[in-house]
Amino acid sequence: MQVPFEPSGSLIRHPHRYLNPEEIDWQDATPFQARLILTDVRNAQGYGKYVIWTEAHGIRRFPMDTEHAFAVVKNALMDHGAIIADTDPTWTFTKAHARGGDAYGIKPVRKRFLDQEGNDPGPEDNEE
Repeated sequence: MQVPFEPSGSLIRHPHRYLNPEEIDWQDATPFQARLILTDVRNAQGYGKYVIWTEAHGIRRFPMDTEHAFAVVKNALMDHGAIIADTDPTWTFTKAHARGGDAYGIKPVRKRFLDQEGNDPGPEDNEE
């Protein structure tokens, strides 16, 4: 999947409504790590709301559907809109069908239970 970015590096939610379509930078949707701050809530095109995350130490902005935002807020420790974690969270891209075209956003990459740190038994934990 490819996702649309502005020249500044921000993700474009609705590329079909972007004023200068020739400036859209389509890139592969590879997961990325970033410390983001929840900064805004916007009205979606006729069907609800979505939120905007901004880089804590940068200018890029990323839209997120409210269903994913509720999961982040519910499952993360936050301070002043920023997720508190030992490492920067990993995010991936989403694509939904919206009125008039596709809507792009981000969501957190969730670790599977078996992939989480501290669950891999070391050699000293094996009793033989």
